[in-house]
Amino acid sequence: MNAHKRLLLGLSSLAALAVLALPTAAQADFGLQSVSATAVEADGSVDLQAGSHPFAYKLNITVNQDESGVSEGTLRSIIADLPPGLVGNPQAVPRCDGASFEGQTPSCPGNTQIGVAVFRLGAEQIAFAPIYNLNPPAGVAARFGFSAAGLNAFQDAAVRSSDYGLSVFDETIPSTVELATITETIWAVPADPGHDPQRKCGTEGETLGCPTDAARLPFLSLPTSCTGPLETTVHVESVENVFDSLTTTSVNGNGVSAGLENCEAVPFNPSFSAQPETSAADSPTGLGVDIHVPQNEDPKGLAAAHLKDVSVELPAGIAVNPSAGDGLLACALEGPEGINLPLSSDPQVPEPAAVSEAAKCPAASKVGAVEVKTPALDHLVPGSVYLARQGENPFGSLLALYIALDDPISGIVVKLAGKVEPDPVTGQLKATFLNNPQLPFEDLSFDFTGGPRATLTTPSTCGTYQTVAGLTPWSAPEAATKSKTSAFSVTASPLGGPCAASEAELPNAPGFEAGTEAPLAGSYSPFVLRMSRENGTQRFGALNLTLPPGLTGNLSAIPYCSEAQIAAAAARSGPGQGALERAQPSCPAASELGTVTVGAGSGNPLFVSGHAYLAGPYKGAPLSTVIITPAIAGPFDLGVVVVRAALYVDESSAQITVKTDPIPTILQGIPLDIRSVAVQISRNNFTLNPTSCEPMAVSGEEISTVGASAPLKNAFQVGGCKGLDFKPKLALKLSGSTQRGKNPALKAVLTQPSGEANISKVSVVLPKSEFIDNRHINNPCTRVQFNAGAGNGAQCPAKSILGKARAFTPLLDKPLEGPVYFRSNGGERQLPDLVASLGGQVHLNVVGFIDSVHKKGSEVSRTRNTFAMVPDAPVSRFVLSLKGGKQGLLQNSANLCKVSNVAHVALRGQNGKVDSYNPKITNQCGKHKKHKGKKHG
Repeated sequence: MNAHKRLLLGLSSLAALAVLALPTAAQADFGLQSVSATAVEADGSVDLQAGSHPFAYKLNITVNQDESGVSEGTLRSIIADLPPGLVGNPQAVPRCDGASFEGQTPSCPGNTQIGVAVFRLGAEQIAFAPIYNLNPPAGVAARFGFSAAGLNAFQDAAVRSSDYGLSVFDETIPSTVELATITETIWAVPADPGHDPQRKCGTEGETLGCPTDAARLPFLSLPTSCTGPLETTVHVESVENVFDSLTTTSVNGNGVSAGLENCEAVPFNPSFSAQPETSAADSPTGLGVDIHVPQNEDPKGLAAAHLKDVSVELPAGIAVNPSAGDGLLACALEGPEGINLPLSSDPQVPEPAAVSEAAKCPAASKVGAVEVKTPALDHLVPGSVYLARQGENPFGSLLALYIALDDPISGIVVKLAGKVEPDPVTGQLKATFLNNPQLPFEDLSFDFTGGPRATLTTPSTCGTYQTVAGLTPWSAPEAATKSKTSAFSVTASPLGGPCAASEAELPNAPGFEAGTEAPLAGSYSPFVLRMSRENGTQRFGALNLTLPPGLTGNLSAIPYCSEAQIAAAAARSGPGQGALERAQPSCPAASELGTVTVGAGSGNPLFVSGHAYLAGPYKGAPLSTVIITPAIAGPFDLGVVVVRAALYVDESSAQITVKTDPIPTILQGIPLDIRSVAVQISRNNFTLNPTSCEPMAVSGEEISTVGASAPLKNAFQVGGCKGLDFKPKLALKLSGSTQRGKNPALKAVLTQPSGEANISKVSVVLPKSEFIDNRHINNPCTRVQFNAGAGNGAQCPAKSILGKARAFTPLLDKPLEGPVYFRSNGGERQLPDLVASLGGQVHLNVVGFIDSVHKKGSEVSRTRNTFAMVPDAPVSRFVLSLKGGKQGLLQNSANLCKVSNVAHVALRGQNGKVDSYNPKITNQCGKHKKHKGKKHG
């Protein structure tokens, strides 16, 4: 049998009805013979009007008796489970104090009387007793009492945890009295003159038939629902621990089972208000919600319908504030830190003890407070609002709330669950509480927690916003749901300036800083980027960023996070899967570049962290990064957020441009409301500083969610360039025929030790013995052809290929290599350019300008090639091989074995240091002499 829990806000005087049971001798056939419960008019006819205050409500209990009319068994206790919605108001009747009630004959005044009890003791003795409204002890909302056979009996009322109907129980039945039948008659309007004949006169004696000076207020009200016959169940227990129960239903005048009727006549005129605590836009806010249900105290009228269902739809813009997640916990459905809701709405189903006790939710799961004003009590009933655990709630939903009332004065405990549904696109919130207790209340005040980590955030723009509530009475469907609205205005900017009417009018000037932690030329250092925005500014949409020339990354020995692994991370976008990503990252640790920390929410943002990984080609870029962030905020696990960024490498300067995909703004209906992003690329020996100490900048643009662009720029300059050596070496070799007029092949090998300043410019002047063969320059590749198709010379004529080149760098596992083209330059220079199209993990086009120079004081011209824009990146070895013979670019102007073959090399480092020398070009001379006279097989 249910433990009968919290005492009802609107207690029914029916409490007295169950109590008159008095004891008899114990016998084997102890039990209930019959039970009846009927609401009647003054003329004795049945009252089935919903919400009415009948003339009287009669409960009759008859126990099993032997042939002589003596009860079988001795009663220990009686409990009467009254129908849900059958409630009373003990505040409507004066109360008798304990001292006046004590003694064999109570001296309570007649104006405290709420009914009478008539019972039969033994076979013939009939007893009559007034029932009084007593002062309840602490933890009891209402107590009723009467004196039977010189002994006092007390009945207390409690609210069942199953269906929140009233139960009246009496455990004070004397074991010396034999009770056969008891009938309690409770007056719905105790001050009605029609009850005067049975009203006690004065405070002394037992004289009846006096009027009362008490106000004519309704004490008892029938339920306001017309859903079927009303069930009343009586439970009895004997001193021998024998139990019995019997249920009766309401009947009409013909004795046929019938429910209440005419629900459409029951009044229901609620009002509703919802107001945030601040009128500032884009700010954390609490929210006050008030529901007022006017109570009808006219004894001739009908009681106000009880509130059954509540749905509240907040306006778009009022949304969950991620900041609230910091330090927030959630309440379990059951257990030592749970709400412990009833498992069944059937009062006969046994419940765990915790169900009838106050909520045990952690204090850190509290997100608001609630107060209830009910006519049944002389004080407000306090309560708390708790956040339910994601998925582990009666709805299995992401968001749910628990309302827990706990009043130590009255002993009332009420626990309700409400579902909160965020719109997956807009984040608009709708909360629904269904099948609320059939108990009267006048005012319900519901306040969400405010402050810098408030549960909600206000709309980002100014204007008038409207909350819509649907309030459904228990008299439905005969009575209609009332739709109510409440408007509020957002009138101020959180920045103190003009209030924007649209997001496009909001400022878009994010804070930005970026650079390496240790800006020392040519050294490795973590790269950090921080971007932030204030309340009342446009939201982040995407980021385009260009790094300074020479700020690059060491890709050697780093595997990619594969497309399949990225897809696996993206597939974890459902609720609860962020924890899985944390425990089992989708990308391998070997591909990790660093971490990302995101601040989300208005007020004091909540910070969540993710990881940045190296990935392969994406959207035409040779490389990409993927940022994977488990969206875990306090008790919420919204899944995984994946943001991909393409890394474009300028094919001439190797300068890197980062272009992110759109940054997500909402997940599972919760706006991410990103306020800051901090990226730290901290992989050891990954980010390499330039070797140029020229002033530079990290620059780009932030694109907001409404498409507005905000320029970003942060000065960047490394130091220590002068401390870098610069001693690269170039070796030149001609092969093939050394005779005049022949076309030799040329091989140039440039080497440089690690740790030096990178090359910015290379110029090589060939000896006068080598010049350009005009017969072989008639088929250069045009720029249009060079860029056509896959680009980088893929559709250049075969005759435009002069040779090949390979570049070795410690930043890549494999060298960059590819053909060398003779490419026209649109007339910018007299001769076509020499272009090394170097492919591999990235692609670079190293362009050499070919021209002629004259030695001072000489008419003889010499051929020069200048690579004037060499990327600021370390190159340990560069090999350029030009074809000879019929496809050779160079031609001997003399027999190479008879002239000096000395080139002039001039190099400039990125740090400004220069070096020049005159290396001798090796050739085939002398080799023919060594082989002369040898026989060949």
